[in-house]
Amino acid sequence: MAKIILITICFLISLTSFAQEEKIKYRKLTYNDFTKFSINDTSAVIIDIFFDKKDNTAISQMSFLPISIAVAVISPQIAVGLTVISFPLFVNGSHLLIKYRKKKLYMVLNDYKETGHLPKWVRKKANKQLEYYDMIKTEY
Repeated sequence: MAKIILITICFLISLTSFAQEEKIKYRKLTYNDFTKFSINDTSAVIIDIFFDKKDNTAISQMSFLPISIAVAVISPQIAVGLTVISFPLFVNGSHLLIKYRKKKLYMVLNDYKETGHLPKWVRKKANKQLEYYDMIKTEY
């Protein structure tokens, strides 16, 4: 009886361990990978917003602090002022990198695809961007 229970437990454990889903490595996904998840113009705008905020805004804000620290070698007095100015930008850029990470984009796109619902903060930004695109089209 004990052997049957042990064999059953081993069998069930082996079934659950081999039945795992393949995990997605979100950090390795590129812009082109996300465009495959695009189902309409709203989801395309969401992808553009996330990549623009992460690649352009956050990284450029974070780049000021290393530059001001490098200036410390040349002139420490100037570097102190530059560091005071660039540290809040660095913190804001770090916050933007966390807020607009690829995993969150993937979750927002999947939720939008399944339910058609967007979080309020994403919907506001997407609506503004869509209005901007429509305004540009009418000017031409």
